[in-house]
Amino acid sequence: MKTLLRISALSLGILLLVGCASTQTAYRPAPPAPGSTVTDDRYVAIVEYVAKQRGAKVMWVHPPTKKVPEVAVVE
Repeated sequence: MKTLLRISALSLGILLLVGCASTQTAYRPAPPAPGSTVTDDRYVAIVEYVAKQRGAKVMWVHPPTKKVPEVAVVE
């Protein structure tokens, strides 16, 4: 009886860990809406790279933003 209980508890624990591990790959963020503003990640990466080369640390208070372009419909 003890062995069956241990095997059941171990199996349940493994199943829970496997279930939690798979949730990260299934998540995909929604693309930003056209016309909205998003953080300019490319510019942020360039500035932080140059700062790192110079031995400085950048702390963004108001990170740079850019507008998401409107999608042109061609008919």
